[in-house]
Amino acid sequence: MDMLQTETGSRPDIAGFWRRLVALAIDLFLLGIAGMILGGLLFDQLARMGVAARLVGFAIALAYFGIGNSRLLGGQTVGKMLLGLRVVGLQGQQLSLPRAMLRYAVLGVPFFANGLPIDPRLAMSPVLGPALALLVFSGMAAVVYLYVFNRHTRQSLHDLAAGSLVVRAESPGHAQPLAPVWRGHFVVLALLGALALSAPVVAKRFAGSEAFAGLLPLQAELARQPHVIAAQVARGWSKAGGQETHYLQSNLRLDAPLTEDGDLARRMARQMAQADPRRASEDAIVVDLVYGYDIGIATGWKSHRYTFGPDPSR
Repeated sequence: MDMLQTETGSRPDIAGFWRRLVALAIDLFLLGIAGMILGGLLFDQLARMGVAARLVGFAIALAYFGIGNSRLLGGQTVGKMLLGLRVVGLQGQQLSLPRAMLRYAVLGVPFFANGLPIDPRLAMSPVLGPALALLVFSGMAAVVYLYVFNRHTRQSLHDLAAGSLVVRAESPGHAQPLAPVWRGHFVVLALLGALALSAPVVAKRFAGSEAFAGLLPLQAELARQPHVIAAQVARGWSKAGGQETHYLQSNLRLDAPLTEDGDLARRMARQMAQADPRRASEDAIVVDLVYGYDIGIATGWKSHRYTFGPDPSR
């Protein structure tokens, strides 16, 4: 288990799990409000940016946590100030702005990268697939694991990268050195990384199965259509009154406010029907037209669902 050295010196008063969690929740709530205000003012501009809008949210979060956790604001964001916490270096010193921004970047990048509408064929490629899996899945898992189980220092991945601690605000300015992180934690992180690397292989096998036959080429074709920023295609079924309904569904993110364009939805449905190798077994084709923004710290959407029979040309 983790151990703190007991040599002569001031012992850091490490912030507890729940206090840090509440402080983070407050900060995320404030960022969410800022994001919603920005989204209300610049809805169309952000919607047309597509995936790039995530960079706007990341820049806002980077500035908020970077400046707040640095010496510029005494190592305290609003949440940490309200909960009596502070970010410091391993010797009790406050962080420089670049160091505080590095700390947040290690934390924020995996979460902002999660859920990006990346072409599945790229995500399953032998180079980009493992890189994305390590960045997103392994990165998020490492942050959560260390935050929960590295109990003595509560240093998560971003704290280890920046050489920082979260302590009680009244903690002594010069803390005694900390013992190295328990090696067992790094073994677990290596296992999480290996598990993440297997994700593209598993996804590729699923993509080649009969249930997913034809979906990836169809998804890529829909994504190339005018006004479509990103496309997702899936098969599904529902049961009502003892009767099952099987359907092919697409979710199309648009760069223009065309959610009420029924002709556009029908054209997409026709294309789906023509490319569906399992068309004979489908009872319906569903098209969701979506227009809006996702900046990571806030989202705003307008959408309309269209349901057609197996032959949308009728």
